[in-house]
Amino acid sequence: MGDMRVTDKFGVLAEPRFRLLWIGRTTSALGDAMMPVTLAFAVLSAGGSATDIGLVIAATMVARMVLLLIGGALADRLPRRLLLGGSDLFLFAVQATVGVLFLAGHRSLTILLGTAICYGAASAVTRPAVAGIVPQTVDRAKLQQANGLMELSRGAAQVVGPALAGVVVVTASVGWVYLLDAVTFLVSAITLAFLPLPSMQRTGGSRILKEVAAGWSEVVRRPWYWVTLCGHAICNVGSSAFYVLGPVVIARQVGGAANWGLVSASMAVGALLGAATAMRYRPRRPLVAAHLGLLLSVLQLAALTGHFPTVVIMGSALVSAAGVAFANSLWTTAIQRLIPEELLSRVSSYDWLISFTVAPLGYAAVGPLSEAVGATWTLEIAIAFAVAGVATVLLVPRVRQLRQTGEGDLHGWPDLDDRATDDTPATSDTACTTTASPESAR
Repeated sequence: MGDMRVTDKFGVLAEPRFRLLWIGRTTSALGDAMMPVTLAFAVLSAGGSATDIGLVIAATMVARMVLLLIGGALADRLPRRLLLGGSDLFLFAVQATVGVLFLAGHRSLTILLGTAICYGAASAVTRPAVAGIVPQTVDRAKLQQANGLMELSRGAAQVVGPALAGVVVVTASVGWVYLLDAVTFLVSAITLAFLPLPSMQRTGGSRILKEVAAGWSEVVRRPWYWVTLCGHAICNVGSSAFYVLGPVVIARQVGGAANWGLVSASMAVGALLGAATAMRYRPRRPLVAAHLGLLLSVLQLAALTGHFPTVVIMGSALVSAAGVAFANSLWTTAIQRLIPEELLSRVSSYDWLISFTVAPLGYAAVGPLSEAVGATWTLEIAIAFAVAGVATVLLVPRVRQLRQTGEGDLHGWPDLDDRATDDTPATSDTACTTTASPESAR
């Protein structure tokens, strides 16, 4: 399909603005990756149970889902750099406070629930803000490479973070992990403070809920986008079966629950490989290639339907995770190029909302369904969902028509082709260009 004309796969780090953003987000991602392990031990050390762990996790998810659309509207209204920096400083204060309280012996579930709500609220702002800020830090030709590196860094953090948290908990205490997480947020805030960004048109003057509604209108007026989101939702429901039934099937059929750790490790490696591939390979049909990569997720589901050895399941999980990471990078890049920058955070917040909402529904449905019809039938139904989701996307004409050059310029849609030949302003389906003046006043 084509190749990326960048000789150095880490060449995007030569961009000073992106380098600062990458350092901050990677450090913050490491802190985020430490928290799932830390949270479990924190709840138990406060006298809680498994039910309480689920309650704290649910508090984070609910806060995020409730505020996500508002976070997207804020990220389009306010300077994203300040919004991200403020969120980092807020979480620095929250995590540092919890760390000090735990070290002082003041441990309670109420503190952890409050912390979870704060965490969810902050992530509701940072998710859409990050989607909008990356294009402001790199040349358009390096945008896919930048997104691939961000995906790669998040994958690496998911490998290192839990292990680091476990070591600190065992050798020190839970409180020290919270303090370490606070430091990661402080580092991210400092990098953002030194990050100059180009100015851009901002929304303003209207109520925040009106801007949320305007974001929905922008989603609805782009059928290729909302149909793709529906396809992703269907695919996510199918993929959820692997995470629910995978440990059960492996424990019963392959020879022990410990092998699930090997499968999880292979998925982490696969995610790194997929992100690295996205940094180096620029397909001519980006949306088609992205969803063909997403289709690889059926391999890990199929591997659970038979009595396959652990190494086969590990290989299928690795390839599936690589495909998903590759798809994420290409999809993010396409959206950043096709959606006007002043609308980008609001529009992308609906993408995040669907992902955060649908996945838990899939997790909740898989268990009862497997008890009713059996694990094998449930996995086959999940495969059908994943295939149907990808097919729904690939049936959209604009998804198949979109192409890009070796330099990353998009074409294949009438409005994109007209813009390329006539140098006309961006239309409703194409991204706007920002000016080059620094955001020093912000």
